[in-house]
Amino acid sequence: MLNHKRLISAAELLSRRQLGQAFALIDVREFSQWQAETLPDALHLNVYDYFIPDSTPAGIAGMANAFHRAWQQLAIRDNVTPVFFEQQVGMRSPRGVWFTQFGGIENALILDGGLEAWVQAGGKLQPGTGKSAVISADNPDTLTTSVFRKDLTATRDEVLNAQASGIQILDARRPTEFSGEFAHECCHRAGRIPGAKLLFWEDVVQNGAFLSAEEIRQRAEAAGLTPDRRVIIYCHRGARAATVYTALQLSGYRQLAVYVGSWHEWAEHGELPMLTGC
Repeated sequence: MLNHKRLISAAELLSRRQLGQAFALIDVREFSQWQAETLPDALHLNVYDYFIPDSTPAGIAGMANAFHRAWQQLAIRDNVTPVFFEQQVGMRSPRGVWFTQFGGIENALILDGGLEAWVQAGGKLQPGTGKSAVISADNPDTLTTSVFRKDLTATRDEVLNAQASGIQILDARRPTEFSGEFAHECCHRAGRIPGAKLLFWEDVVQNGAFLSAEEIRQRAEAAGLTPDRRVIIYCHRGARAATVYTALQLSGYRQLAVYVGSWHEWAEHGELPMLTGC
């Protein structure tokens, strides 16, 4: 079972560290930001730039390989609790925790409020000098793993057949992406997956931290979601979807997955249906 307590406050982290509890602090901001100043002894992991080129079972297994290669480079012991952080809660620290869950690591936490909350709570900063790794599709043959949670992902075919299976599809992008008014330069089509509901990722955070579980649940219900059905979440390349994934998890949703190819992949397959407009 997954641990659904996914957040730790800066005050709690400071207190527990003072009591001698072991944490692996993982900075998921840009490498240069980590080098300039970060939490004491923080590692660095790039979870943001990776995107899956092909959301098939083989592609998802390759993504698991990419994660485990990077994780091994950080050399984090099994009895240490990983804590992901960025400047404030955005789309990177939740993606870091989603990657660990996907990779079979169940105890990772997000520093709610991020580095700024740490400083406000009296925490010190120092330059980043420890281990750094990147989740990357490079060198795909250097590791083979069978350790990953396939149920936390969705393939193209699963998304295509979701509605017929009673599964809810959730779009975490901005409303103009949902309607097709805005398109990223890398996407040849603009719009949304048919049947998708909209819950903009910025609507589950406020002032750099997650909303309360009750507020998130209210927004999820307003978007048309029900917690007794599986929800597949997507965005452009998978990062914003992880923020909404974590928010829904915090509010009591348990049947959650991320369509890891997201719109970046869907738009490139002209045979797949799409909708535009409100």
